[in-house]
Amino acid sequence: MQVTRIGIATADGVTVCDHLAHAAAFVVVEVKSGVSGARVTRERGTAACGNHATFVEMLAGCDAVITGGIGQGAAVSLAAHGIRPLVSPSAAGTPINDALQAWIEGRLATSDERVCLCGD
Repeated sequence: MQVTRIGIATADGVTVCDHLAHAAAFVVVEVKSGVSGARVTRERGTAACGNHATFVEMLAGCDAVITGGIGQGAAVSLAAHGIRPLVSPSAAGTPINDALQAWIEGRLATSDERVCLCGD
């Protein structure tokens, strides 16, 4: 039975964050054979926007992360550690459980576009 660990970026603990750098936490969910299971929230704290090491550390053990947006630097940092960014602009503001279910069912529309909202 294959287990996938997926992180979901959130600023409020309820919805998908519009940009990875704005995430205050990541909800990490184990998905086994298309069924979500154990979940834990990893809080980011007050790390500065663009602190890619923080993202990588917080998403350790994850196969992918769902976010509404991501900059190229963060995408490269995550990919170098085997974490696939699943960028879904339409998921921003969507309840975490809805986005997760859409991903499980193969309905989560993703983009390869990388846009940093931080102005850097």
